[in-house]
Amino acid sequence: MHDADQVPSPPSIEGYLARLEVALHGADPALAHDALIDAEEHLQAAVRRGVPVDQAIAEFGEVDEIAAAYRGLPADPAGKPQETSHRAVDPPRIDGSPRGAPSAVLATPVQAPAPRLRDVPIVGIWFDSRAWGALLYFGGVGFIVATACFIWAVTLGGLAVGLLPTLLGLPVLVLLLGSARALCLVEGAVVQALLGVRMPRRVQPVHGVADVGFWQRIWCWLKDVRSWLSLGYLYANFPVSVALFVVTITMSALSVAMITGPLLQAANLPFVTLSSDVDRVQYLWTELKPAADGTIRLPMSLALSSVGLGLVLATITLWTMRGLGWVYGHVVQAIQVARPQASLPHR
Repeated sequence: MHDADQVPSPPSIEGYLARLEVALHGADPALAHDALIDAEEHLQAAVRRGVPVDQAIAEFGEVDEIAAAYRGLPADPAGKPQETSHRAVDPPRIDGSPRGAPSAVLATPVQAPAPRLRDVPIVGIWFDSRAWGALLYFGGVGFIVATACFIWAVTLGGLAVGLLPTLLGLPVLVLLLGSARALCLVEGAVVQALLGVRMPRRVQPVHGVADVGFWQRIWCWLKDVRSWLSLGYLYANFPVSVALFVVTITMSALSVAMITGPLLQAANLPFVTLSSDVDRVQYLWTELKPAADGTIRLPMSLALSSVGLGLVLATITLWTMRGLGWVYGHVVQAIQVARPQASLPHR
């Protein structure tokens, strides 16, 4: 039989989603994640209302058109002013009302970004909100959140293991997995706000949870890989957060001390005060001798060197925080965009 005589396969939601995923290849993973869930959710809603699959797909829009509209949204939260909704298009609503044309989104003129101070080589990092956000995150916020999540996971996990021989163990384990996913979503929001890495704004439901009984629902939670990824993240993130907290505090404190210490002398304050039994110290490869009262004042050349090296170290610290924030944020993003299966059974 010739290819021309072959009957084309009927359109399906699975096929549409597969083509949309291909069209979104290379886009921000969180953006693609939201686009696929949007499409799946609204196509499924149309099919449940009795709309034929081919008609639902035609009403929703061509794959290339939808993908182009989503690609027009900024993936970087720092560029969010142009974005007024998490949807790139207005898909068919569940109540059957018509959607807006994606061409209206695509017709929006794209303006060239204005020059920003953070784009200045090397020193522009001082004006990069993502670097300062990462410094705040790794130097305090992230450590606190990771510690609280770790305590919760260890406490509930120990309780679940202890109760597994009884019927109560399994529901507690499911509660642990569900809470782990919720906590990851909360941390994802903090990560997006401080580290500047876009997180998913749509949550893919666990397959079958809404349509089955209690024990089947437990099985759905247990077999979903995202539940275990989230739980593993809560456990593994604690030692990582401790290490990053130590690195951040050490680098920050050292750079601040090198900058502000010499400046104290301008206020007629000593650089440092030592105990009386210390007769000399080394600072920046220079030997310094304390005064009779134990105070040390830096000579002008050494004070300027200290401030200069402190500024260099502070710049290195900000670049380090920016790089660590990028890596850390994308790890969290990868956990949240895990899509091992369709959220609902297709027809």
